Amino acid sequence: MGSDTTMKDSMVAAFDPAAEAPATSVVQRFALSDDARALLKSKRDANVRRFLDELMGSGLPADALSLVARVLPKRYVVAWACDCFKTALADDPEASDVDRAGLALAQQWLAEPTEENRRAALEFAERGEFSTPGAWIAASAGWTGGSLLPRGYDPVVPPDHLPAEAAIAALRLTAARGADYVAAINVFVTRAIQIFGPAVARSGSGAGGGTA
Repeated sequence: MGSDTTMKDSMVAAFDPAAEAPATSVVQRFALSDDARALLKSKRDANVRRFLDELMGSGLPADALSLVARVLPKRYVVAWACDCFKTALADDPEASDVDRAGLALAQQWLAEPTEENRRAALEFAERGEFSTPGAWIAASAGWTGGSLLPRGYDPVVPPDHLPAEAAIAALRLTAARGADYVAAINVFVTRAIQIFGPAVARSGSGAGGGTA
C-alpha cells in the first residue's frame, strides 16, 4: 500500500467478529438492494462483520462492497480503494495512463493530505468527467474535505459519504473490466477485512470464506 501501510495497524471496530453494535445501526444510513434488506431483516442481531459474511455467502458482493466503504473512515476508504486498484492495475495489461495518474494523485494525498494535493486529485477527477476508474479513485481523495467549488467561490463542503461513493464507483468499474465481476468484488471486500480487521483475520481468508 505504499505510504498508507501504517493503516494496517489500525483495526476498524466494525470488522471485529465480537463487536456488539448491530449492522442495522450502520446500514440504515445508505441504500441496500432489496435482497440485502431481506437478509438483514432475518439477521437483525448480526453485527457488521457477520452481516458482511452473510452478504458474501448469499451472492450479494455489491452490497458487501457498499457496506465496507460506508464503515471505513474517509482516509481509510481512500487507502483501501487505492490498495485494491493498484493490485488490479498491476494485473491488467491494458491499464491506461489515466488510471495510473488518478491512482498516483490519490496516493499522493494519502502520503501528504494537504489541501493542494486534495484539490489536485479533485481537479483531475473533474477533468476526466468521472468517466474512468482513475477519475473516481482521484475523486475519493478529492472529496475528503475542503470545498467542492474552485478557489474564489464560497466553500461548499463535500458531504461525508462522497469519498465512499467514489471508491465504490472506482472499484465497480474496475471489477467490470475483468472476466469475473463477482470474484473481483469479493477480493476487494476480503482485502478490507485483511487490512482493517483483527490480526487473526489479516492472516486468514478474510470475510469468512464466503463465495458468491
